[in-house]
Amino acid sequence: MSKFWVIFRKEYSQVVKKKSFIISIVLTPIFMGGIMVIPAFLAQKKSTTAEKIAIVDQSEMGIGQKFIDEISEYKLEDTEDNLEDTEDNYYNVEEMFTLTAADSARFSTVTDSLRTEIIEDGLKYFLVIRPEAHVYDSNLYLITNSDNFTTIKRFEYRLSQILSGIRLEQSNVNLSVDSVLEITRRIDLRTKDALGESIPFEIKYFGALILVMMMFSMVIGFGSLCMRTVIEEKNSRIMEVLISSVSPFQLMLGKIFGLGAATLTQVSVWILMGSLLYTQRGMFDLDPSIDRLIFNPVIVIFFVLFLITGYLLYSTAFAFIGAIVNNEKEAQGFIFPITMMLMLPVILGISVVQDPNSTMATILSMTPFIGPSMMMMRIVFVAPTVTEYSLFSGIVGEATLALMVVILSIIFMIWLTAKIFRIGILMYGKRPTLPEIMKWIRY
Repeated sequence: MSKFWVIFRKEYSQVVKKKSFIISIVLTPIFMGGIMVIPAFLAQKKSTTAEKIAIVDQSEMGIGQKFIDEISEYKLEDTEDNLEDTEDNYYNVEEMFTLTAADSARFSTVTDSLRTEIIEDGLKYFLVIRPEAHVYDSNLYLITNSDNFTTIKRFEYRLSQILSGIRLEQSNVNLSVDSVLEITRRIDLRTKDALGESIPFEIKYFGALILVMMMFSMVIGFGSLCMRTVIEEKNSRIMEVLISSVSPFQLMLGKIFGLGAATLTQVSVWILMGSLLYTQRGMFDLDPSIDRLIFNPVIVIFFVLFLITGYLLYSTAFAFIGAIVNNEKEAQGFIFPITMMLMLPVILGISVVQDPNSTMATILSMTPFIGPSMMMMRIVFVAPTVTEYSLFSGIVGEATLALMVVILSIIFMIWLTAKIFRIGILMYGKRPTLPEIMKWIRY
């Protein structure tokens, strides 16, 4: 057993003494947090430059002018050159063409010219309003090379209001247009959980993604490091010297658990940083829903447990690969399936999180190799709404059961890898075939 601890300390010290390890402790949570914060910040940031638009109106109902009046409500963000007393329009209407329904030749000439301006970046959009646009939706369209969904949604909303008003004016409804629009207005349906509180779906989803991606990066990073050390020691023949002093099983466990201890060290530092952040959270303008999510004890505890067990599960698979291949190029074909299993929860996540207690979600979270990350996504969505926790029921009970499944899978993988490892680490040259590997297992 003393030899195991020698290998353990060697693998652990080689990782934690590197500058890259210290840097990753700080940069990883910053990077993952930036993935969630920066897109939200950019989505809310207003433009400081007006977007140019042209309008071709063949409706003969004044739709184009009404649209100009509507979009004039959107103003640019105030800057040093754009003071509060100068409210520039967000959309600058460069040209307005009012044509009759019969003027098809003029229509073709104008639209061709405007298309050229779009291509040459002279315009950002031009809106085409054909005759009877209030009857046929296809007679109203926007031409642009931009995919600015905010602008498109704005235009859809404003044009819907205008066309609805025209339709109401032409109907026999004995009410004013404004009254009907008020009666039929859309509602903003807010959702609250059973505790009477609300965590927006976006916060829970991106929070779950961040935790899953942290698990993914650490498992891939430390697991592949375990595989590379095996390959390097195998190719340099250092492995032969090591095997003369320590058993293959002790060597394998020393590498896996040594690197696992480095993983635990990194997570422990993150928990310490999170605890300090929690005590000083009053200094930050945090959304209460974020506070309920990232400082939830169930989420924190199971994140640590599933990260550690997930690493042990996958690192044994990486050690397995390192023992049977001769170089990293050969290993790439084996790494791809592992990467896909780690990414599968992200791919399936959007359907699972909509109903985290469904049969499909429960089964997937109990599946060994995808269970750790899939269960974390479920925990993030369910745990904040739980009032009482039990190890034998609810999300905590299911997470505990999933943890047991992963631990049993780790035991099986260690047994299987040990069978391969003791022979594979001394095999050189041609990569073994599947029948040969099966013989090693039975040997």
